[in-house]
Amino acid sequence: MKARDVRRALCAALALAAGGAQAVLDVKGIDTALDPCRDFYAYANRRWIDSTSIPDDRTRWGVFDEVGERNDRALVEALDEARRNPPAAATPQGKVARFYASGMDLAAIEKAGIAPIEALLARADGVTNPGTLAEALAFLHMRGVDAGFAFAARPDAKRSDRYLAQVVQGGLGLPDRDYYFRDDARSAEIRAAYKRHVARMLELAGASAAEAERLADRAIELETLLAKASMTAVERRDVDKTYNKTTLAGLHDMAPGFPWRDYFTKLGAREVPEVNVAQPDFARAFARLAEHAALWRAYLRWHVLHATASKLPERFAAEDFEFSERVLRGRKSRPPRNREVIETIGGRYGTEPMAQPIGMIFVDKAFSASSKARMQEMVANIKGALGDRLRSLEWMGAATRERALEKLAAMGTKIGYPDKWLDFTDADVGAYPYAENWMRAKAFAVRRDIARLGSPVDRAEWFMSPHIVNAFYNGSGNEIVFPAGILQPPFFDPRADDAVNYGGIGMVIGHEITHGFDDRGRRFDAKGNMTDWWSTEDASRYLDRAGRVERQYGGYVGIEDIAVNGKLTLGENISDIGGARIAWLALQRAQAGKPRETVDGLTSDQRFFLSIAQIWRASYRVEMERLQLRTDGHSPPRFRVAGIIANMPEFSSAFSCSAGAPLLSEALRANIW
Repeated sequence: MKARDVRRALCAALALAAGGAQAVLDVKGIDTALDPCRDFYAYANRRWIDSTSIPDDRTRWGVFDEVGERNDRALVEALDEARRNPPAAATPQGKVARFYASGMDLAAIEKAGIAPIEALLARADGVTNPGTLAEALAFLHMRGVDAGFAFAARPDAKRSDRYLAQVVQGGLGLPDRDYYFRDDARSAEIRAAYKRHVARMLELAGASAAEAERLADRAIELETLLAKASMTAVERRDVDKTYNKTTLAGLHDMAPGFPWRDYFTKLGAREVPEVNVAQPDFARAFARLAEHAALWRAYLRWHVLHATASKLPERFAAEDFEFSERVLRGRKSRPPRNREVIETIGGRYGTEPMAQPIGMIFVDKAFSASSKARMQEMVANIKGALGDRLRSLEWMGAATRERALEKLAAMGTKIGYPDKWLDFTDADVGAYPYAENWMRAKAFAVRRDIARLGSPVDRAEWFMSPHIVNAFYNGSGNEIVFPAGILQPPFFDPRADDAVNYGGIGMVIGHEITHGFDDRGRRFDAKGNMTDWWSTEDASRYLDRAGRVERQYGGYVGIEDIAVNGKLTLGENISDIGGARIAWLALQRAQAGKPRETVDGLTSDQRFFLSIAQIWRASYRVEMERLQLRTDGHSPPRFRVAGIIANMPEFSSAFSCSAGAPLLSEALRANIW
């Protein structure tokens, strides 16, 4: 099957899957019996929430999930057709079609057993000293097993035009380092369930029950020591603390006890001129632990299974689901196999090595030239609104204002899909068992990273596949990126009116632009280099306002009386508030001189705010909200909406709210952007 035939199949699938979806407000979902000034999120979404169940195979259900499922249905149909009639094996589409086919061949997966990972397990079992540990970690990292620490090649934060080796803390089996130490009943239950899970996986791989329990104890002992040395999620947000560039010799001096040079040589990186050690204390602790061979053998054996379980026979995949999804996230049943395989290949965020070939299949007819033109117009308008705001900010001095405007003017925009796709010639993926395909894809990515070290950064590269329902700001490139996957109704529709589009994708655009000026983004200049371009006075005024945001969101309390972490979510919250404000200002610019129609009894400004509230509507399982509150940099959706409108007098005006409801006082409002 030729690539163009795959694209034709996708076109038909997209037309069927979209079902004529259009970016219009869900007026029927509004509960008019509620006061929008008391709980706007409930007013906008209560009827939808009350009438919508979370599917058993989901941990949450909302607009992002609805659009993602629509995109996935199109991809499944196209990939199933490609599985029956594969494109040429050497093409990226041909490789990903065969990768997908290997994941769908359950009989072959069962027949292969654990043979695809036996070499990895042997490396784990062969650790006897720091030297063999270095060899084992290089071998496992090359094949996608994130153990001990993480290696990556990323732009140098202070010289963003060059790739720099990065050594980063990692290697934990629980979602966050605090899970190992949090002193509450639920955390204790999770740790107990985790120990049973680790032991069960080791037993499935051949250990006796008694030996599996001993190995699990050793593995978790080592993880706990690594967790103790790890930075917290809040500490990792500090761009100064996580930038510690040194030479390879300097790394040996900083963290003696582990043969770092041998590790990089075995990985294939013979020349590593410089390396950033993101968490020096972790690196030192890791190196000190390198001599504990018995702990490492148990730990590495477990992490091989942890990384590959979902690609192995059903007994491993089912046990992995039981803990990772049912216990931690509350998912009740397995997703359809085809969606599981697509997510394995592309990743939840579209950043896995073979994600882009899936995007190639997706974009051909999923995103039109007219959509791109409308998006470009909206981005220009929203950037213009922020420019106007920067020129009029009463708290920012002239020198800082000039640099901020320079950064905004230099900010790049990527819309839909790459102009130039990555080269997948060296990706040896396709005619192999599923687990081996996954490992070969990982090896392709590591080889690409190694080849980049010290080389110029390719500013045209995309880090997220176009089929993903997401958007992001890339600080090192000073650019905003909007994949085709999110440029679908109800986020965006060229046929929709300005109020709905600016409240939907416009708020997302504003959010990503504002990330360039959030508490972390403001530390990077127009070229994406980390440098302090703020005057002392302006920085102090900014931090005072950011502190208001931190305190505001820290006052929101979710399930089980778990409060939002105002420090962890600060960047996202600043970007929500600023993004909504500049999207509203851009809407006023777009509507200048035009009649402002009332539709379904709702004014243009009311539709704008309702659009914001409805794109963020979602229902969460208790386990998933608990996980988000404790580990995620994003506040739960209802608090995102509440936080935005509390800072916008325009909302109170739109809904004729009485003074103070729901608006924060002038002294408490962020008043940043």
